[in-house]
Amino acid sequence: MQLTASPFDSTTGTLLPVYRDAYLRGDLSRPSTQAVEAYLKANRQLGDETLLRFYDMHHQGESVKPIGWVGRQLESIRTEPQRFRRRAASLVAGAALVAGASMAAVNLPEVNLPEVNLPTEVPTVSERLTASLPSAEAAAASSLRMVTVRGRILDENGHPLVGATVLNKTTGWGAGTDANGNYTLVLPANQAQQLQYAYAGYAEDDIALQGRYTQNVTLLPTKLLTAKAPKKHRRWWLF
Repeated sequence: MQLTASPFDSTTGTLLPVYRDAYLRGDLSRPSTQAVEAYLKANRQLGDETLLRFYDMHHQGESVKPIGWVGRQLESIRTEPQRFRRRAASLVAGAALVAGASMAAVNLPEVNLPEVNLPTEVPTVSERLTASLPSAEAAAASSLRMVTVRGRILDENGHPLVGATVLNKTTGWGAGTDANGNYTLVLPANQAQQLQYAYAGYAEDDIALQGRYTQNVTLLPTKLLTAKAPKKHRRWWLF
């Protein structure tokens, strides 16, 4: 079933992670797909993040479809590797995008993506890219290392929260949960320190990763926390 609601946050106007993932699966209506593609064209950094998310979802076994803007970007990366290698030195996600697309020979929608040729670990991709870059760019690329944070977001009864979000405030990168409450978020290793978990009607939870990249989180309803908060008693002083 295609999603027809607006894919953007009503307050900030930013693309919601759950709708970004739906776009990559081809689950958005045509008007929503066109709106998302226009947004990605206007926000290049978010576009690079979206391509990296595409690869990560494919590794997780999700049925992603490189249609429209995504398909054109993947084809450009594959046919113009030099231009994208130059971008890799300044883009955190560039190493994975360039090496991933050039190694995979990514096909368009009518052909299945070849699993065997896709990079399985982002650090390895960075190392392979470094070997093909000029020395100055190689020095920058060698410092690029990505980590994947994954887990589930559940409610107070242990049920999955569908569409809950996890956000890294440092980078602004985020992801949404699927029908089983699972999420996957790829981050720069040196900035993967704290994540914020949120869901409408539930209290947000900030968690420090401390090197642990599997995080299962339980969120509690805001009203439940409010009910548990101790009441303040007034004291009257008699003089």
